Amino acid sequence: MSEYNSVERPFLDKLSQLGWDVIDRGTGFTPYDPSISRRESFREYILENEFRASLKRINLTEDGRSWLSYKQINAVVSELTMHPGMDLLKANQAVYELLTRNTTVDQNLLTGKYNPTVRLIDFTHPERNIFIAINQFKIETPGDSRQAIIPDIVLFINSLPIVVVECKDIDVAQPLSEAFIQLNHYANLRVDDYGIKEGEERFFHCNLFNIITYDNEARFSTITGEFDHYLHWKDIFPEEYKTVQVSPDKERQ
Repeated sequence: MSEYNSVERPFLDKLSQLGWDVIDRGTGFTPYDPSISRRESFREYILENEFRASLKRINLTEDGRSWLSYKQINAVVSELTMHPGMDLLKANQAVYELLTRNTTVDQNLLTGKYNPTVRLIDFTHPERNIFIAINQFKIETPGDSRQAIIPDIVLFINSLPIVVVECKDIDVAQPLSEAFIQLNHYANLRVDDYGIKEGEERFFHCNLFNIITYDNEARFSTITGEFDHYLHWKDIFPEEYKTVQVSPDKERQ
């Protein structure tokens, strides 16, 4: 409970002040209803129904009409989630290309244009994207030693898990080190004492970076980063974007 009150809840409060849609599942219990986190089951690692809706919302004709067909959306979902034979890093790189360089489908059936671009994130009109933060985000891992992972906070853009945040209480002996170990466990980057993997690699295919935090300290790095690679996010840059006002006024890492 102390970790939730001193680290997790303040983190969620900041996100809410910044305009994120926060789903606070509280603490002290194992999540039992996937619908609260906008999923149909705990095996889903993206919010698939909402991701499909996002594709329709941000891919519009010049006169504002949604043009993606059901079949085309299925193709984009498959391209995003199906990476046979790829390890975590290669799959992560493939999804990064989709997020930043977009993809295409066969034809825009409304305009007749061939090979039209499909955006997963709208960088031109950021207001069309949705930003969701969910804590205690349970993902079932059948056959693994622990059967499930429950990251503290997950940040979604258009229902894709972009950032994972691991929080630790101040009374933990090495809080940031413990948070780093936990993230590696979630991503299947380590094995347990019996050689059995414990996490869900697919959950990190969309991942851009991760955060480890306790008390007033936070550090970030990517899935390839060792503990020494986790650094402080020093300030908002460029300074012209430093316009967000949150309370209390004291800046926190």
